[in-house]
Amino acid sequence: MAKSIRAKNKMASRARKRLQTHYAVTDAARTQRLSDRLLGKDKKDENDMNVEDEGAPEGEENKDGDEEMKEEPKKISTSGRRGSRREEWRLSKGMSAKPKKGRMGCKPTRRR
Repeated sequence: MAKSIRAKNKMASRARKRLQTHYAVTDAARTQRLSDRLLGKDKKDENDMNVEDEGAPEGEENKDGDEEMKEEPKKISTSGRRGSRREEWRLSKGMSAKPKKGRMGCKPTRRR
């Protein structure tokens, strides 16, 4: 029977690896990066931008940002049928999107 990822022995071995092996250094660095990101300490870009834009008045800077934020993204329809990859391929080859039906209104039968 397969062992689950949430099994006690699997979780215990992963915890041991995090603390006792070479992976401990990588895990600690990853945890620190995530902690810094959550606390907002990695906002180096904002400090650089403030230094560059000191000559520009604050009002002009905000207007540019507001105009970009006002543009709404194009809405994507999620209702109705969408073309399949097969239909796209048929259209690219100059065929109709769906093959023609046979005499009986169904898929054409195999010719012998």
